[in-house]
Amino acid sequence: MNGIQSPAPSIDVARVEIEWVASGRRDRRSAVDVAGVLFEVTDRVRQPESWKHKKNYEGFYWAATTGRHVWFESLYERAALMRFDRDRRVLAIASQPMTVHWGVGARWHVPDFFVRYRDGRGVVVDVKPAKRIDERDVETFRWTAALCEGLGWGYQVVSDISTMEDRNLRFLSGYRYDRWVSTGADVCLGAHVGEERTLQDWASELNDACPEPLGAVYSAAWWRRLQVDPDDRLSLRSMARAV
Repeated sequence: MNGIQSPAPSIDVARVEIEWVASGRRDRRSAVDVAGVLFEVTDRVRQPESWKHKKNYEGFYWAATTGRHVWFESLYERAALMRFDRDRRVLAIASQPMTVHWGVGARWHVPDFFVRYRDGRGVVVDVKPAKRIDERDVETFRWTAALCEGLGWGYQVVSDISTMEDRNLRFLSGYRYDRWVSTGADVCLGAHVGEERTLQDWASELNDACPEPLGAVYSAAWWRRLQVDPDDRLSLRSMARAV
């Protein structure tokens, strides 16, 4: 689910309040007064509780695109972060950037991420596997989508990451560092845009273009210069298209 399929409800943006924490200072304003807030660099608005035998895994992920660590609350959120991290258009990512107070009873919502793109676009992101989304989640997502539309933000629900895509992302993320990027490999791949070969064949093609051709191939796959099917098990026999 990359969007909300049901018609968006009517939201009175002026009644909604948004709360955030920046440089340790908590603030809360009407949603109509937050246009100048840089939510992509805010602190986490809440600290999760810990208890014995807690099922979800929390931690920090170092994003190569932004050069900063981003907190995640589950391994599924980490996979979503890796998706965004492969996109060089991304400028910054903040985790749990705000609390949305709907102004209807005690209802509130904490989106998972706020992503800022280099073209200035801001996108609010919620992350939850499709099989765990219930009717209340759908309603919350619809309200959030309507609010974001009213504020000029994009909105995305990430719910379609397969087990195989997660596995492939974890492997390729080891090649997200600059030391694996090769100018010679980029030039060579640029001369073969549109061509499709196995990863092994691409490594052979890059043999004279860089000192570590296989690492350069995996780096190119991470940064999407080589396009692979994310839901197919990654191997040297995997087909990849130069883009």
